[in-house]
Amino acid sequence: MSTDSKPRVVIVGGTGATGVSVVDGLLRSGNFRVAVVTRSPQKPASLELQNRGIELLACPDLAAATHADFVALLKDADILICTMHAYLLDVQRTLFAAAKEVGVKRVVPCDFSTHAPKGAMLINDKKLAIRDYARELGLGYTFIEVGYWYQVLLPYPPSYAGEPLADVSFRFLGSGTVPTAGTDLHHIGDYVALILADARTLNQTVFVWEDHVTEADLFRIAEEKCGDGEGLRKLTVKVPESQIEADVQAAIAGGEAALGMRYLLEYAQSLFVRGDNTRDNAVRGGALDARELYPEYKSRTVAEFAETYYPNPPYPWSEETMEQFRAATK
Repeated sequence: MSTDSKPRVVIVGGTGATGVSVVDGLLRSGNFRVAVVTRSPQKPASLELQNRGIELLACPDLAAATHADFVALLKDADILICTMHAYLLDVQRTLFAAAKEVGVKRVVPCDFSTHAPKGAMLINDKKLAIRDYARELGLGYTFIEVGYWYQVLLPYPPSYAGEPLADVSFRFLGSGTVPTAGTDLHHIGDYVALILADARTLNQTVFVWEDHVTEADLFRIAEEKCGDGEGLRKLTVKVPESQIEADVQAAIAGGEAALGMRYLLEYAQSLFVRGDNTRDNAVRGGALDARELYPEYKSRTVAEFAETYYPNPPYPWSEETMEQFRAATK
């Protein structure tokens, strides 16, 4: 396939954790021309993308950008992928209207998360509303759900105690018996490349998953692999379902000031109390199963992932995102 004949994919949010995985997967496939929208083409992450042959499209402030700005950015784009911050989800409305005007063939909204029905989580309801808007515009679309990242499901080693993200991971949620689907963050991009090259996925939802695990599974694996199982057992805090529900309600009552905490708590409840995030639930909701679509792709279980993840796992997010997480959990 000549370079010019490859679909041109524009990614909004290509320097975040999910965005980097998507960029990597598209490049590995060799089937796409990739352009990334960035706030600053001169920042190190952007220059690294440019050095890999990726086109950079400057947009200093997504929230302030106009319809005309996005029309200019999306000129000659075949596919638009959004992997922006949760607080920028509504920007997709302006983006998608511009995509419709310039003739983008397929949009992939900023889902890339767990499966849940309407009403289970506020952040998911916002994402479902964006899906509805894409349909209303008559855009070609693919909605991609990826379960929960392995990198966030597994508890951190005891030596990480004191870092808010690690401390949250020591919370053993609910009964420990509710299964949830997970995917290695670094595999998401490979699946996206397969999905976008597949005509069967146009105007469909695709559920990407590699394993189902319970809280009991996750803590057992972590105790075996983290290098200090006894230390992890001492730090583990069991949180009953009743406490999770009380915490959710308190965050809801806290309004905008507690929005970040509400997102985190509703995820916890959906994953490990309600049991929303499973392959079967997603398929019942109309999603295509990525493992059935692409049986040739070599996935791995959480236990296999843990073999190389420990004893010194990296945090999956940038320092900027980590600071936002710390603020949300104060």
